[in-house]
Amino acid sequence: MAEQLIQYDGTEYRAVKEGLAYILNPPAQAPGTKRDRKADEQSQSVFYNPIQQFNRDLSVLAIRAYGEHLLALKKQKAEKKKQKAAANDSAKGKKRKREEVDGKEQTQDQNQGQGDQTAAQQAEQDTAPSFTILDALSATGLRALRYASEIPFTSCVVANDLSPSAIESMKTNIKYNSLGEKIRPNTGDARSYIHLGKFDVIDLDPYGSAAPFMDAAVQGVKDGGLLCVTCTDAGVWASYGYPEKSFALYGGIPVKGPHCHEGGLRLILHGLAASAAKYGLAIEPLLSLSIDFYARVFVRVHRSPAEVKYISGNMMMVYNCDAGCGAWSTQPITQTKQKLDKKGNPFYHFGFAQGPVADSRCGHCGSRTHLSGPMWAGPLHNAQFIRRILDMLPQADRNVYHTIDRIEGMLTTAMEEDLNLGISKYPFYFSLSALSKVLHTSTISIDAMRGAIRHLGYRSTRSHARPNTIRTDAPWEVIWEIMREWVRQKSPIREGALKPGSPGAVIIPHPSTLEVVFDEALGRETAKKRLVRYQINPRENWGPLSRASGGK
Repeated sequence: MAEQLIQYDGTEYRAVKEGLAYILNPPAQAPGTKRDRKADEQSQSVFYNPIQQFNRDLSVLAIRAYGEHLLALKKQKAEKKKQKAAANDSAKGKKRKREEVDGKEQTQDQNQGQGDQTAAQQAEQDTAPSFTILDALSATGLRALRYASEIPFTSCVVANDLSPSAIESMKTNIKYNSLGEKIRPNTGDARSYIHLGKFDVIDLDPYGSAAPFMDAAVQGVKDGGLLCVTCTDAGVWASYGYPEKSFALYGGIPVKGPHCHEGGLRLILHGLAASAAKYGLAIEPLLSLSIDFYARVFVRVHRSPAEVKYISGNMMMVYNCDAGCGAWSTQPITQTKQKLDKKGNPFYHFGFAQGPVADSRCGHCGSRTHLSGPMWAGPLHNAQFIRRILDMLPQADRNVYHTIDRIEGMLTTAMEEDLNLGISKYPFYFSLSALSKVLHTSTISIDAMRGAIRHLGYRSTRSHARPNTIRTDAPWEVIWEIMREWVRQKSPIREGALKPGSPGAVIIPHPSTLEVVFDEALGRETAKKRLVRYQINPRENWGPLSRASGGK
């Protein structure tokens, strides 16, 4: 991020460069957090938040990866259509007519020379597949500027905002960046504007929740299009203070505990899936990340009434022991079973799920469980989509994408996450420090825990959402067996450390039934490259800025 004071159209601005785009801010709107700025600087109407550069860098690369794949499919489809049309013409005896037309065109080529060659090139450009993006809540237009300047095949970016002052600032930025041919600013309610046309990509990046815009967005994206959604209201979807608001916005109740941020991602995906299903649309999560103080998800939306039937079976309720040991169990909303018809052909039957799968008290520590959900139970990511983004990073310019190292680390971790662990049954991660706290023992190392899990024949990986966490297909009975052996073999607890009746006191006395070996060498991951998997605070008091006032 480079800054400099400039004079433009008779006004002094602070020009901030991010990526290939420049954004012009009045000096009073210098980037910073609310605590960093003086009182007279907090009356901003629109702002630039440098902490969100990771979000914008990732979004540019994700849309490029999606767009390149989409355009390749469009070209293949157009080529097949062209070949089919040629074959039909030949079958109908129109070959002579085509030859006559070709002959006329050849004569014109000889007469026109290079002028006709230029026309042919222009015709090829005119018939090139379009790629349109809607930045629905654009503010000063930085995302739109970067999409237009850094995604070469973009044909049009619509930058919409409800604030007239934001649009005026956006127009100045568009003019300064000489992107008037690619970016079309619009003043209006995003929900109304979305219904005026279809877009290949719709980006929702509001201040707070994107829930009010989801219903319109799933209808406004083209069949097979990409929906990019940011939700910064982590105090709703990743906490237990506002269950009624979480249900109103996302249709589900959040989970309490260290895994709350993944629960929040699943609530957001549930909200998107429910909005899409009403219109015969299905979603496919391509990348779902809990980043700093917000969530960012990339989902593909496609029309498929048949796939919509599977959505209820892809949702779950969660029985969460948040007041005790932290264990959980999941309850599917419906059951989807494969059966055979009279001819032996397979078909799927959709029926009621049997419940409940858990008692009102935890089966491990006896504490009360609380109900969360419904929420998305399927995979959070698409490994092929993530791989396409990672393959772009070696050629990406570090002077343009300053957060490449963190993108590589987080996406690599995300790609390793699902690992076909039986996500609907073991959807969350657990915190090693939280487990150790229950038993009042020293924190088990991540290598020791992974080594014990793998020695017992289960798989494990880490989570992108939080350091020192593990995702595994090992059931909770095995996890607590490992922790009991950790206490007995490696880290005995002092007498009286556990109060009678506490979760740890209930868990410890159980007899050992497994041979647990803390093989750190087996649990250690030997990476070829050291990755920046988790964020390091860039400065003191960093975080989300205050809401733009929309001054007029």
